[in-house]
Amino acid sequence: MRSLPFTLLVVACMAVLLGLRFGLESFAVHVAAVVAPAASSDGFMALPPKPDGAERPVSEDGGGAGVALLTLEACGAMAKDVKDVCLQALARQSAARDPQGALQVCERIAGTELMLECEADVAEAVAPIDRAAAERICDGIPAVKWRGQCHFGMGLALAELDPVYALGRCEHAEAFRDFCRHDVVGEVALEGLEPAVTFCSREEGDELTRKTCWHGIGKYLARRDFKEAAAACGRATDAWRGNCFHGVGWGAAERDPDATLATCATVTPYEDNCRQGVAHQLKRFDPARGVALCESIATSTIRERCLVFLKR
Repeated sequence: MRSLPFTLLVVACMAVLLGLRFGLESFAVHVAAVVAPAASSDGFMALPPKPDGAERPVSEDGGGAGVALLTLEACGAMAKDVKDVCLQALARQSAARDPQGALQVCERIAGTELMLECEADVAEAVAPIDRAAAERICDGIPAVKWRGQCHFGMGLALAELDPVYALGRCEHAEAFRDFCRHDVVGEVALEGLEPAVTFCSREEGDELTRKTCWHGIGKYLARRDFKEAAAACGRATDAWRGNCFHGVGWGAAERDPDATLATCATVTPYEDNCRQGVAHQLKRFDPARGVALCESIATSTIRERCLVFLKR
């Protein structure tokens, strides 16, 4: 690995980090194929059947005969400004096989913030396999920010496997509690609506906490199907049904703002909430159009809130 061009090492590192963190595994494997041969199965990196330690290369039989996408040696060959990122990717790559070895890799990271983020990443990767171990990792993180983020990550990792437990992690997410409830309840809804509706129907927490819960259901389901999301919002508490439809407009507009605006007209009396959600999504890539959309909203209170958000 040391003899490979520095640029290819950087590309490999970033590909693996993106792949492991955001689910772009196939992209990582394709880039890695340029750098080094690696055992694979159905487009994904093959993992050995038992922990072998973070320093050992990945191989299909666990014997170390293959070549890992990343190793300590590869990370050590990189410049200081990318070495920490490489180590973070390596830790996540090996976390499921060897949590303690992965944490030892995190300890090699020079930057404190990235080191703590690395530990949170390891816990998220371990959670589906050993949630008790993941909890211990999270609780051992000294910084409030990354400790909360760690439990948030656990919730996301377990949303499909154990919705009740996953949503319960949000009570440990500290400053990220509302964000956690929004995203985890959305992920839960994608797998099965009932646990998500039951959770939000409890009406727990302050106003922001309660409406955030329903917004998450609308937004996540609308990313998949507008009608499905609208039907789910029909089950929302009366006070927050409009907020749920705001999430529907926001989530559906990620795919097609124009089609979403046309469909918003079918969900009266929540059309303006839906249109507001589309405007909020437009702020990301066409803020001028988003402002114009806000100005066209008929309901004055919704129009004013929309404009405040778009112009801040």
